[in-house]
Order: sequence, then structure tokens, then C-alpha cells
Amino acid sequence: MHMATYVKGTLARLAKSTSGAVATEYAFLIAFIAIVAAIGMVLLGDNLSNFFNDIGVALENAGGSIPTVT
Repeated sequence: MHMATYVKGTLARLAKSTSGAVATEYAFLIAFIAIVAAIGMVLLGDNLSNFFNDIGVALENAGGSIPTVT
């Protein structure tokens, strides 16, 4: 009888405890941010790559008109 009372009391105490809930919420938040970041990289990846490639080409083309010291 004592063991059943102990288990029942322990389960009731664990059900009221919220310390584990905070860690779980942070885990879900981190997972959500990671998923959104991955989706953003997939959707914007080619556009960002083209954008930076265009900047690189513009800088290379502008480099021919910059006087250099020899």
C-alpha cells in the first residue's frame, strides 16, 4: 500500500512540475528556427548566389579602370 501511495504522489508531483516544460519549449523553438532557416536558404539560395556573383563580376569589370602603381 505504501508503494502505491509513493508512486501516486511522485506522479502527481511530476505532473505539476514545469521545469521540464521550459526545456521542451526551447527545443521546439530551436527546431522551428532551424527549419525556417533551412527553408529560407533553399528558397533564396540561387537568388543570393546570383546576386553576389553579379557583385563579383561588377567589381572585376570595375577593376580594369582602376589605375595601379607599378
